[in-house]
Formats: sequence, structure tokens, C-alpha cells
Amino acid sequence: MKVRDVYSSYLMVAGFTLLLLGIGNWVAGAVEISRYQGLLRRTAPTGLEETYRSFQELDQQKNEEVLRRINEDRERYNAARMKMDFYYVVLSGGRLFFLVGAVLTFFALIRLIRHDSLLKIKRLVTRQLS
Repeated sequence: MKVRDVYSSYLMVAGFTLLLLGIGNWVAGAVEISRYQGLLRRTAPTGLEETYRSFQELDQQKNEEVLRRINEDRERYNAARMKMDFYYVVLSGGRLFFLVGAVLTFFALIRLIRHDSLLKIKRLVTRQLS
């Protein structure tokens, strides 16, 4: 089998490309998910959302100051949650690309080996006949 046979096989090129894309997406998704999980742990709801209502003596301005921090934390939490969901899709897509690429590469290798073996057998038969 020659190197030219390998890179001229569209099935092999497609399989190898999907393998590389799958590995890249898998790694990127895993790294970003772990990053956003840490952020989610730091900005998890603290229960302050419900306790601010017990402060009846606060006026409107002080009430807004108390709620500003709670709302900012909630917004950061929701943004991190959405990004983490996106990276779960990237991770799943990476796994799927990797699997499809591995299957395509496997079948391309079998096809190339089979084709090469048939050519060698044909050459041997023609040598024996002549």
C-alpha cells in the first residue's frame, strides 16, 4: 500500500477529518464545561432571593442596593448555565464526530488493505501463469 493510496481515498480523508474535528470539539467542550461548572458553584443561588423580603424597614433605594447584588449574581449564574449547556452540545457533537470518523477510517483502512491485497494476488497469479 502506498501513501498516495491513503490520501487519495475520500473515505479515509473524511474519516480522518471527522476524527480531528471530534477530538477538538471533545477537548474544547470538556475544558469549557469544567470552567463553567466552577463558575456555577461560585454563583449558585444563595437563598438571598427570598430573605430580602423580610427587611420591611428598608426604603426603595436601599432595597434596590440589596437587590442589585442578588440580581447580578443571578444573571451571572444564568449566563454561565446557558454557556455550559452550549458546551454540552459541543462535547456531544465532538463525541459523535469522533465516533463517525473512527468508523469511516476503519472501513477505509479495510477497503485499502483489501484492494492492495487483491492487486498483489493478481500480480502473483500473472507471474505464475507467465
